[in-house]
Amino acid sequence: MSKVMVVDDEEDLRNLVKLVMEREGFEVETAEDGKDFLEKVSKFKPDFVILDVMMPGLTTKEILEKLKEKNVDPKIMLLTVVRFSDDEIKKLAEKGKIVDYLTKPFDVPELVSTVKKHMQ
Repeated sequence: MSKVMVVDDEEDLRNLVKLVMEREGFEVETAEDGKDFLEKVSKFKPDFVILDVMMPGLTTKEILEKLKEKNVDPKIMLLTVVRFSDDEIKKLAEKGKIVDYLTKPFDVPELVSTVKKHMQ
């Protein structure tokens, strides 16, 4: 069973995505911010991470840099309220295995299909 980790400071969104991903057959863990994610990621060892861009505490860039120190290398999809340019995505992708992003609010079937596409 593939493992997905949902990292978002909005509890309702975390719970929604967790429920949807579990219904799709994934094992799911959640984290409420970057610090929580970094504490849990080595133990859970996700294959895929759905990572909110705008959270209190660590920036996305800091999270990606610290993730390199861990013994995990998941694919990452960013969730954001901001649209990224291709150059911005390339710069972030250099910091980690960012494979895609979705803007909030997102379409649940699109979220599921994006995760499944990258898990193949």
